[in-house]
Amino acid sequence: MTPSLRGAERPELTRLFPAGGQAGTSVSVEASGKFPVWPLQAWSDTEAIHWTFEETSGKLKATIAADAKPGLHWLRLYHPNGATAVRPFLVGNIPEQIESEPNDRVTEANAIASLPCSIHGVFAKRGDVDHYMLTLEQGQKIVAVIDSEHMLRSPVDASIQLLDAKGFVLAENLDHFGLDPRLEFTAPSAGKYLIRAFGFPSAPDSTISYGGGADWLYRLTLSTGDDAFQTRLRVANWDLECKSLLIESNQAVTREDALSFEVPAVIKGTLAIPGQKRFVRFPAVAGQNYRVQLQARQLGSALDASVVVSNMQSKQLSQQDDAGNNRDPDLKWKATADGDVLIEVKDFHLAGGPDFGYSMLVTAPMPDYKLELSTDSLQAVVGKETEIQVKIARELDFAGEITISLEGAPEGVECPTLKSIHGSDTAKSVTLKLKSTVAYQGPIRVVGKLPAEGAQTTLAETTDEKPIWLSITAE
Repeated sequence: MTPSLRGAERPELTRLFPAGGQAGTSVSVEASGKFPVWPLQAWSDTEAIHWTFEETSGKLKATIAADAKPGLHWLRLYHPNGATAVRPFLVGNIPEQIESEPNDRVTEANAIASLPCSIHGVFAKRGDVDHYMLTLEQGQKIVAVIDSEHMLRSPVDASIQLLDAKGFVLAENLDHFGLDPRLEFTAPSAGKYLIRAFGFPSAPDSTISYGGGADWLYRLTLSTGDDAFQTRLRVANWDLECKSLLIESNQAVTREDALSFEVPAVIKGTLAIPGQKRFVRFPAVAGQNYRVQLQARQLGSALDASVVVSNMQSKQLSQQDDAGNNRDPDLKWKATADGDVLIEVKDFHLAGGPDFGYSMLVTAPMPDYKLELSTDSLQAVVGKETEIQVKIARELDFAGEITISLEGAPEGVECPTLKSIHGSDTAKSVTLKLKSTVAYQGPIRVVGKLPAEGAQTTLAETTDEKPIWLSITAE
């Protein structure tokens, strides 16, 4: 029987543990927070994860479909009086286990029975250090990666060390993808080795010591040899219908044998050996804007990619290593002449290996726009007007008229559409005004449309890419 919601407070969800599971399995998950009633209702951004509530408050079960998309997904709990913050849940494609305490000391290390695997852990208190023991053969490669700050939104600047059986540090890494580390090591001899994980606050404070807390979650993935990239693979999020070009191991390694393609296209390849480069070419048109977006670190690859764009006379047109805080390149330029353009992909440190894969999207973007909301949770009260500010970024001198509206809300929710007009005070932002006669909890969309027939709908996004939720409660 569902408990009465009269006077119930808004629920709070502070963490999920473990914060992920393997596709094709069921996982018992502990939800921490404040739950005035139980059970609640669950919303996920994918139907491939089915959530059920156990009798005990805070106990959930995630049943993950075998074909669930690997990577980041979201969960939100709610009842008619409000919804929790959305929390991340990672789907993997290899066996997973949970950290067992105590494992602060080398002598208490958790044993890793087989590789590859992922381990869900938490730096639960200040000074917490976690150890894991594994056996390697001589010449065997181990790759250790932590997902924490970027994927799990944990307040952690994590570190990884690899130690010998006596506790001496043989290799370490602090930052690889943002603040999340990646370590690669080849065993010089057969025997026992240790992985040590610890963290500092992602927002530096006055202390110089290991940190910790209930929300300092991480997922440690251990893989070996050629499986290192595949076990970490995340699907590139190119939402575009275009040709795909796969570069084989012996192709496109010099300027002279650059593979030709037509824009738009997705090009996939691997820098399989140290120092290797890849070259592709396409016919450019004078005055046209072009964009090269490369994903490597975002997919779990070891590649620290650098992209160079030049004409066939070796004159450089554009170059980029990192796009701001993103370790993957995203470069734009305008062609000044007709003729073939060459794109060169290399590792910044001239490293390479089977897990140095990438996916690169090359497009000829037209003037366009983006919509952005400052929050992923919109709060409203029945009978009262609520304002929703929508920011508009006009790219490449986009001058079109945009109709902006709210979609996905039920009958009884009124939110008149607005227009954003170039050159007016609505060019960069508009304020939608919502009023409702009904209570509602659910996902919604803020969308932009152009007057042209068949024009594509543009969805508003939040700065941290979280799904948008509308909570309308009775006063």
